[in-house]
Amino acid sequence: MPADFVKPSPIVSDFPESSYAGKRICLVGGKLQGVEAAYLAKKAGLYVILIDKVPTALAQSLCDEFHCFDITEDKSRFISLSAESDYMIPVNENEQTIAFLKAVQSEIKCPLLFDFDAYEISCDKSKSKEYFRKINIPTPADRPAGPPYFVKPPGESGSVGARIIKTDKDLESVPAGYLIEEYVTGPVISLEVIGNGKNYTVIKETYIHIDDVYDCFMVTPLPFDETYRKIAYDLAKGLQLKGIMDVEAIAGPKGWRVLEIDARFPSQTPICVYFSSGVNLLLLLIESFSNTEAFSSEGLRHSLNQKYTDSYCIFEHFRKKNGELISGGEHLISAGNDFHPFAAGQAEQGIEIFECLGSDSGPTYTVISYGKTKEEAEIKKKKAEALILSQK
Repeated sequence: MPADFVKPSPIVSDFPESSYAGKRICLVGGKLQGVEAAYLAKKAGLYVILIDKVPTALAQSLCDEFHCFDITEDKSRFISLSAESDYMIPVNENEQTIAFLKAVQSEIKCPLLFDFDAYEISCDKSKSKEYFRKINIPTPADRPAGPPYFVKPPGESGSVGARIIKTDKDLESVPAGYLIEEYVTGPVISLEVIGNGKNYTVIKETYIHIDDVYDCFMVTPLPFDETYRKIAYDLAKGLQLKGIMDVEAIAGPKGWRVLEIDARFPSQTPICVYFSSGVNLLLLLIESFSNTEAFSSEGLRHSLNQKYTDSYCIFEHFRKKNGELISGGEHLISAGNDFHPFAAGQAEQGIEIFECLGSDSGPTYTVISYGKTKEEAEIKKKKAEALILSQK
């Protein structure tokens, strides 16, 4: 069947040596994860096909081809699109969709860049905690003797439903089944690792800046930490990971404490990783499925853009209110229905801006600022903010 639209993506490749230029990747899901994957795919010169049942899927403006339908209701169309693709990746966390993909994976005509076994453990925080204990990974204690407590639902992603409980009385309001952990203070650090079931590559630490509802509003890079990198490596090796996984942990007063793992393509951190290390996580993920024997030695070479090694990136969300820009979490973007480049032509200056419309909060913006140093990136961020405010 024909696409709902076919048009060139506005994202221009900046990876002239990419060995994957011109290849076709199909994204199943067009919200925040889909935006991230589409952006990195276009930076590497791939042709991007998007499938989403929602007509206003955020990632559609970044893709070359959009098919609006529910894959669980039109299997034949879905399989046909897989035959037209070189790779396919689920970039959603819809239980019905993931279950369908698992059931039909043997019929899909191209590599499916996903580890269902690892995902099954990572999407259930109770199972994840059991796994952490099994391989002696440090993690917040369960059911501590007294407050404050940190509570979170067993199956939601990210910050959904998470909160601090400060008294035993308030603990009575926590729904059954929620995880109740010690509250660990300190910065939340994310670290991606990609494996092919035998070899595992740990990428780049990023600092997750959290707002007062535990939603991420900004991501910035951090130096390597060998202890944390060993933890991430051990987590991937224990799962025999064949795909991508991100690890979130806190460097607390008593050392590292792993909060959770997510064995799916992440949102927010990959773009920051790209512009601070040069590693295109989507390309490295493709390498893990395409080049099994040489992955450990060749994967980084094929996915590394030398222009951005040892650089600095600030990835931040804003909303405009009363003539000012206010930082806000990624929920501001996911609540919108029209995500598109804003004030094109700034990328050569180390500034990229995306505007998102349709949210009750009004226009929101994702600003990517990068340079060789933190100071240079901060100067470019200020220029980006001024550019947004100058537009009526």
